Amino acid sequence: MPELAKENSKAGLEAFIGYWYATFSYATESGDLGPWTATTDTSNSVAAAYRTALERNYTQGRWMAGGHISTPAIEVNWTPGAAVQEARVQVIQSEIQYFNSDGTAGKDATPASNIAEAVFIKFTDGSWRVTDNGMIVG
Repeated sequence: MPELAKENSKAGLEAFIGYWYATFSYATESGDLGPWTATTDTSNSVAAAYRTALERNYTQGRWMAGGHISTPAIEVNWTPGAAVQEARVQVIQSEIQYFNSDGTAGKDATPASNIAEAVFIKFTDGSWRVTDNGMIVG
């Protein structure tokens, strides 16, 4: 994690959000959820669903290709002293292909996407943690 991402500041939060999406990209591309779960409250329904899907797609020798995530725009709504900070993020993800353990195609590919998400982040015990996130509709 970048040093800046450890700061309880607007700049620190922006750096953390970029790092957090990078950990989710890594989880999607590798099946290693460790860095992502270390910075995510997986008790919320969105994170729990992501975790379940990733675990399912990497069990019994299955694997995925693609799914790289980039975040070209991060807009933090910084409120000094707030318990939870909020940001809007442009999230671009490349197509994901699914494979069975024998290398044959699995389920249908998930197409590339370019969406806006709201992210809610809390700074506690000296570090940031995502408490919720989801697509902005409308």
